[in-house]
Amino acid sequence: MFLHNAFCRLFAASKEYLELVNALIKELTFGTGRLILLSSLGRFVFCNPNVSECQISFYGCFQLKFVYMKNKILSTLFGICALAMSAGADVVLNMADFGAKPDGSDSSLAVRRALEKCAKTDDKVTLVFPKGKYSFGGDMAFEKYCFISNNDEGLKRIVFLIENMKNLTVDGQGSDFVFYGFVNPFVVEDSSNITFKNFTVDVARPFHSEGIIESFEKDGFIVKIPENFPYRVREGVLEFTDGRPVNKVQTTVSKEVVYEYGGLLEFDTKKRETAYMARDYWTTGKLVAQDLGDRRVKIFNNRFKGTVGNTVVFACGHRNYPAFTLSGGENISIEGVTVWGCGGMGVLGQNVKNVYVKGCKFTPSEGRIVSCTADATHFVNCTGEIVLDGNVFENQMDDATNIHGIYEQISGKLDDKTLITRLVHGQQLGFKTFKPGDKLEFVRGKSMITFHTNTVENVEVLNKEFKRVSFKDPLPANEKLVGDAVAKLRDYPDIKISNNYIGKNRARGMLLNCRGKTVVENNVFHAPGAALLFEGDACYWFEQGGVRDCTIRNNTFDNCRFGVWGKGVIAVAAGIKEDFDKSRYNRNIKIYGNTFKVFDDCPLLDLYCVDGLKWYDNKIIKTTDYPAREFKNSKRFNISHSDNVDIKE
Repeated sequence: MFLHNAFCRLFAASKEYLELVNALIKELTFGTGRLILLSSLGRFVFCNPNVSECQISFYGCFQLKFVYMKNKILSTLFGICALAMSAGADVVLNMADFGAKPDGSDSSLAVRRALEKCAKTDDKVTLVFPKGKYSFGGDMAFEKYCFISNNDEGLKRIVFLIENMKNLTVDGQGSDFVFYGFVNPFVVEDSSNITFKNFTVDVARPFHSEGIIESFEKDGFIVKIPENFPYRVREGVLEFTDGRPVNKVQTTVSKEVVYEYGGLLEFDTKKRETAYMARDYWTTGKLVAQDLGDRRVKIFNNRFKGTVGNTVVFACGHRNYPAFTLSGGENISIEGVTVWGCGGMGVLGQNVKNVYVKGCKFTPSEGRIVSCTADATHFVNCTGEIVLDGNVFENQMDDATNIHGIYEQISGKLDDKTLITRLVHGQQLGFKTFKPGDKLEFVRGKSMITFHTNTVENVEVLNKEFKRVSFKDPLPANEKLVGDAVAKLRDYPDIKISNNYIGKNRARGMLLNCRGKTVVENNVFHAPGAALLFEGDACYWFEQGGVRDCTIRNNTFDNCRFGVWGKGVIAVAAGIKEDFDKSRYNRNIKIYGNTFKVFDDCPLLDLYCVDGLKWYDNKIIKTTDYPAREFKNSKRFNISHSDNVDIKE
């Protein structure tokens, strides 16, 4: 009706210009009139064009006014569009146009087509998924061999592979993304200004399994396994599957899907958290069992203990499929995303500058008690800043976060300027640690004392485990060096952890092992182990740590350490084996304005080899939420081999 009553003029335009204008113009007003782009007609419709002044707004970036000229309006408009394009256009791509459908069909090929198009442009691009439930499998996914720190390396099928791109946003608009089979949902490599927002991530078949404990007998226990965890007992061994039938006769070329498990852990079904004082029970992944029917299975193992009615979790036997892998690049944001489940860590960032995780949830979906099968987030050798704000981290099978660097062990000295170094931990192999021009610290393997620094002259990667490294200056004379370690002295990121909930998971709350300025404030911790742990070692995990400026303030520690992981609510577990009187690995820690809710006399602090600690204005509240334990020869503050400690109770 509006168009019928308006005085209209139609101008023909090329398809390219129409697409450009459609991408750029947010609003065009002629006084009280409007310009309407009718893409299907291939024409512009000018309503009420008799006014003399026109104003155009390009996505809020800038506004232009010009005088209406009867026969030149179109060319003027095109000129403005060209100017806008040169300034950097915002392009919105509807994933439905690439074939993505919220109908249960595989949308991986649609993602591939869209990303291939994005790789050809420098424009700011937003991939928009109209709200719905989308499925993604591995048949049409990308394939790439990946080294992912603290997860497992391998040839990966990747649905969203974002390589060497910039200025890309994936906006789910509230959609649910469900990933089928053994795929990696998101891998970002050497890309910048990448944002993920407004969607959920889940797996059709979880990588862990669960069962409800029904009873205990002398030779084992009986569990009932829910239908969303398919299983079978084959040749007397419990196996978890994807539910698809397989041939009874197996050969060397038979293909079957088995979800490996590596341990058992008890969860409190009612509280939906790890059970009080539950411990890991590690297995070979081949439990002897008998299928009793009606999804009831007897497991012949009398060492595992628990409570009838609680949930036993069969922990995932690998870390192959983290939800988000961020490798290299800078300015990566994850906003308003919920990770219901994945086969590894929720977010793994390595060698990235600036990572932001805001308003996200890492929590199990309905019918499960576990979310991520490893850490919710984990950051290795990152720089710039790491911001975790307003998130929920719960029910993951490891810590909410761990932020650290990597040590390489010195395995040989070739001459006075050349070493052979080794990546020791199996989940660090292939990691890009340092390059020519980087400055390295030399650390004693057993005391964590830095005794030398030097600049890398050249690096020859021998294989994924060993390097030949030459240095600018001579190495320390008369030093054995073998067994010590080196790590990059880098631009350590500033850490901002605020307004998060952390709890109900296995193990600890957060591992703080970064030398940048670290602030932990306004969070709620309900961890079964240490809520905050200062780690770092050069003998097992080979994770570079040692805070230098850490502030912990205005947090609530809600009945933490109701499990077995850690010796105090806030604790040190650095790998210091000797020279305790000299080693001061963690420094300058301030703890104030916090509330500690405690149900027994568990130590609030358990620290050693610290230089500079201030504790003041903290409140302690006694509760009866868990059974109280007895602690022999223990105090609220267990502090040893430390300097400049000031505790005001």
